[in-house]
Amino acid sequence: MPRHQVSEILPYSPQQLYDLVVDMDNYPKFLPWCVKARKYDETATQFMAEMTVSFKGIRETFRTVDRVFPPNKIQISLDSGPFDHLDNVWEFTPTANGTRVEFTIDFQFKSRVLNLTLGPLFSKVTQRMVAAFRDRAITVYGSIVP
Repeated sequence: MPRHQVSEILPYSPQQLYDLVVDMDNYPKFLPWCVKARKYDETATQFMAEMTVSFKGIRETFRTVDRVFPPNKIQISLDSGPFDHLDNVWEFTPTANGTRVEFTIDFQFKSRVLNLTLGPLFSKVTQRMVAAFRDRAITVYGSIVP
């Protein structure tokens, strides 16, 4: 199963970055390939999420169970969709210069064709996703110099 990880330090608080990640209603505004996103059945410890992505002519919808540990961690597990396996984690750790953001994704598509077509691109996709959240933080909170 392909596993990708991106880590970087951003000059924002863990709470600010956590809030951006759980604000799924705004994903289509800034997240590449996301055409629809929503969360539902929200409790204090988790919510269900549904996202539709369109990439290289392929459009897929998937659902996840997102367990939340505000403001430091979000664990996301597959509920249904084109994946055989999908787990990802967002972690937000305070540092002297802001927050270390770590995004890890581990997945396997159900379709062999999707694995061969999209699997090799996921390293760049993962980096672009984290960059999109960094850019969104600048848009929402402003550019902060540590």
